[in-house]
Amino acid sequence: MSVLSVRMNSAEYGALQKFAKANNVSMNKALKDAFFEMLEDQYDIEAFDKAYAEYLKEPVAYTLEEVNKHLGK
Repeated sequence: MSVLSVRMNSAEYGALQKFAKANNVSMNKALKDAFFEMLEDQYDIEAFDKAYAEYLKEPVAYTLEEVNKHLGK
């Protein structure tokens, strides 16, 4: 397992400490969870941008009813 050191001022440290305590997690878990949430958000933004660019090439949309009919539901 790797170890990471993070430098922060006392206000940042205090905010992290309060957040971790309020959520009943360690400061390490709070930072780790926040990082992976941010990473997932970035992935979602990139996936949306790619899908939207594809949509703009051929802007066709279908209703949920049309999709269900096509899928035989």
